[in-house]
Amino acid sequence: MAITLVPAPTLANQEAADQFRAQVQSGRPCMVYFQNKLGGEISLSATERSPEFSFDSTMVEVIPDGIGGLSLGRYGVFEIQTMDFHGSYSHAVRDLSDALRLHGENFSQAVRDNPKWPGNKIEGPNIANVFKRTFYQMMFKFQVGAHGHGAGCVFAIPDAVWESWQRHLGKPDLVQKSDGTYRLAAQDAETDEHPSSWIYVFEISESETATPNEIRLTKVIGTDAAALSHYALDVAPAAALEEGGSADRLLETLRARLAQYLPEFRPAPRSRVAPNQSSLLEMTLRDLTAGTDDSGNGLPN
Repeated sequence: MAITLVPAPTLANQEAADQFRAQVQSGRPCMVYFQNKLGGEISLSATERSPEFSFDSTMVEVIPDGIGGLSLGRYGVFEIQTMDFHGSYSHAVRDLSDALRLHGENFSQAVRDNPKWPGNKIEGPNIANVFKRTFYQMMFKFQVGAHGHGAGCVFAIPDAVWESWQRHLGKPDLVQKSDGTYRLAAQDAETDEHPSSWIYVFEISESETATPNEIRLTKVIGTDAAALSHYALDVAPAAALEEGGSADRLLETLRARLAQYLPEFRPAPRSRVAPNQSSLLEMTLRDLTAGTDDSGNGLPN
């Protein structure tokens, strides 16, 4: 059955609102969504024990109330996390503005031939910061999506972001299901056939002819906050603490750094025997051995 999905501001039009009501009353699945520029973000208000949170996109099911009116069904949350680039954009804007002024109709080709223009002084993303900034809000919103009134939460990330998360999650093994989706569950926990939390991993297929570029899903992963917590806070730290792991090398790093300032931490110099001294020592030992009987007493000449 087809689904009616409309942005909330559309319902400000009386004709569109009446048509939407009719579709709801007919039993057709109908949903309204809110987004920053389409009706505004939906937010969780802060309390004394919890922070305020806004959702990128929120969808809610509208259903008949049984007496000719409307009621709300379950809601769903959709989040998308991309790579954040840092630095001043002024240099890139200046270069692109100059290119547009100088090249006019050939602007797009000029930019293709000079990819450094849009990236001038723009720094790449900090992978660790991307995960740390995303992890808490993802866990929080997965829990919100798992609420009794929620249909779930979808977190969409580029394939490059997912790959950058592997070390932060202890490089977990995914379980593939018969429908082509995957599950990420805590060890010794049963995989949920119908999870409420999903990670959508996507790639953008660049094309010179198609606009906008096609978004291709590479993995659809069902999981939950408990599983992510297990891998990020149990598995990954355990790998760091393994014998010979990075935690064992931490003291050596500290010792080497302090040795620059405190001589007490510098390694003791190894005693080395010069080659000529070694040869002299060997000759002396041979002479002593040759002049000694089996009892160890020196023999007279």
